[in-house]
Amino acid sequence: MSTDAGSTRVKVLVLTFTPFAQEPRALKQVRYLKESFSLTTAGFGSSPFPDVPHVQIPEVRTQRWGIVGRLLGAGLLVLHWYRPLRWINALDRVAMKLLGGQNWDVVIAHDLKTIDVALKLSPKHGVVLDLHEYAPRQEEHSALWRWLVAPYFRWMCRTVVPRATEVVTVSQGIVDEYRKQFGIESTLVVNATPYFEGVASKVDAPIKLVHSGGVAPQRRLDIMIEGVRKSKANVILDLYLTGGESTLLSELKMLAGNDQRIRFCEPVAYDRLVATLNNYDVGLSIFPPTTFNLAWCLPNKFFDYVQARLGVIVGPSPEMSRYVKKFGLGIVLPDFEAESLASALEALQLDEVAKWKNSSAAAARELSSEPQAGIWKEVISRILSRDAEIL
Repeated sequence: MSTDAGSTRVKVLVLTFTPFAQEPRALKQVRYLKESFSLTTAGFGSSPFPDVPHVQIPEVRTQRWGIVGRLLGAGLLVLHWYRPLRWINALDRVAMKLLGGQNWDVVIAHDLKTIDVALKLSPKHGVVLDLHEYAPRQEEHSALWRWLVAPYFRWMCRTVVPRATEVVTVSQGIVDEYRKQFGIESTLVVNATPYFEGVASKVDAPIKLVHSGGVAPQRRLDIMIEGVRKSKANVILDLYLTGGESTLLSELKMLAGNDQRIRFCEPVAYDRLVATLNNYDVGLSIFPPTTFNLAWCLPNKFFDYVQARLGVIVGPSPEMSRYVKKFGLGIVLPDFEAESLASALEALQLDEVAKWKNSSAAAARELSSEPQAGIWKEVISRILSRDAEIL
């Protein structure tokens, strides 16, 4: 078997249990692998790739018998009876019905929730498990989750994850933690953004700040809003927040009050996001370490800001700080307090921000997702090279 376009190509399935069109990491995989492999995608909703076959998985309840099944699932979690818990997952059953019976060579499975289906599909050369976060502490802000689900995820990491042929994750801190806690060796592929053909726009007053992303209490978006409110800086802050209306979003709007410098904008589709961000000057990516995954985050938005040729202001998060300092992209705050952000905003100078934006422009190619595409191809090549038939 060969990966050449003129011969029978390796069949790769990219599997998510999320809305596929809103899964940036999977979208980037498809963009860079579809020319080398015979690709099929599967996930909730439609796919933005008309030239790649897509299997739409319905968003069914995760237990087979509605509320009875959910109660049964909770009981099994309490008792630590994890093997039968995996048997009653209705979403797995539906996915297997849609995807089974085909001869996959490699399955790229996103997050722990897809690994059972990926393994049951028995791909000829194995499963690449893409762990977007450190799964055993994924929802640790919830006491119920820590008590009920975290032990199950730890069990999965001990017993099921080692059955994956390759494991990939998103930051060095998470790579190190999987190795330390479970002996899992994983490959680092950061959440870089595709290269954007753009230039750094001119900086004028007021300095235009922006933040894009989801709304969640552990992210403490209030810090950015309070930082602007506490400052006397000549800035505006536009927020592109996804997830729809919620109590938390209403609270954030109330916190902004009547400060005309803070605006809540309608979210834009991911394929238009970088072009939209290019109209701004500085991207804010400030996340206190309220959870392990936030402490070690290196999020999509950070790389979105670079591709948009923006300066960046971050808190002292080790992964983002390393890039900011190495490439001169902006500033690292001394802490995660709103007062520190306010002081930094009041000290901003137009020429300083312009320098950051030019540094982003200079680093955009190196920090794009294109170099990461080579890592994905290397991961799949390692799997294929283990079979003498492929050589």
